[in-house]
Amino acid sequence: MFLNKKNIQLTILSLAFCMMMGISCNKQEKVDLKWPETTETTHPWARWWWMGSAVNKADLKAVMKNYKAHGLGGLEITPIYGVKGTEDQFIEYLSPEWMDMLQFTLNEAQKLNLGIDMDNTAGWPFGGPWVASDDESKSVFYKTYALKGGETLKHPVQFEQKPMARAVRHRVSIDDIKEPISANDDLQEMALGQVVYPKQLPLKALVAYSDDGKTVKLIDKVDSTGHLSWTAPEGNWKLYAVFEGWHGKMVERAAPGGEGFVIDPFSKKALQDYLKPFNQAFKGYDITYLRAFFNDSYEVDDARG
Repeated sequence: MFLNKKNIQLTILSLAFCMMMGISCNKQEKVDLKWPETTETTHPWARWWWMGSAVNKADLKAVMKNYKAHGLGGLEITPIYGVKGTEDQFIEYLSPEWMDMLQFTLNEAQKLNLGIDMDNTAGWPFGGPWVASDDESKSVFYKTYALKGGETLKHPVQFEQKPMARAVRHRVSIDDIKEPISANDDLQEMALGQVVYPKQLPLKALVAYSDDGKTVKLIDKVDSTGHLSWTAPEGNWKLYAVFEGWHGKMVERAAPGGEGFVIDPFSKKALQDYLKPFNQAFKGYDITYLRAFFNDSYEVDDARG
């Protein structure tokens, strides 16, 4: 057989198909190239933004039928910020009304054999108004001090984090932001991305290193005012103090009712605490058709660089 470019391409595609299907492509064998039965997970899925969670049952039903008719296998529900002018249609995240919309969506999707996943936050990444300060994403800061033998530290071992605030597409001053964050009237309009309040940070470690290799842990010698009760032994010493701060990352473009601080992604406790309101909201609803929860991202960026 004369092999031109088209024949070579067809041959390569046929061999690749046979390898994928785990079948022999020997010339002498008759091969049935029937395509396997498709399911909803072999069709493309789409991210489904619920803008302000301003959804209603009639529209939900209509768009799901349309998505299914055009070949989609499933949808990923992600509630995010609302559209100006439609505030009267906003639905509070995880409220009974919001849960009714989710339940209706799952029921209709099951009828259509359309898969549904759900983002476990109203925006990205995981966070919300119920996240306590202990569970927030963290930052680490350090200070160094130098002492010679016989000297004591004159300054308190303290660190105050610098306040700052940033918002999406507009300038905002930390002086205009109340604490706690939930005390602010219109978090949708503010569209905050990061908020850092001025605070003295807790000291997590204080270690002294001498120029001849000695090491002394000193954190238990620091009182509540930051005073260090320690006289440096003979030699030259460098002290390293490590402080834990609050990063201030907010849920980006959160849906109404989902505005708040992002959790510490390295803390098991923070995640367990974060999921408790979901357990409460889901009580009394049948969400068994929901295929999976997901997290959009783990980003904890910093406006200060």
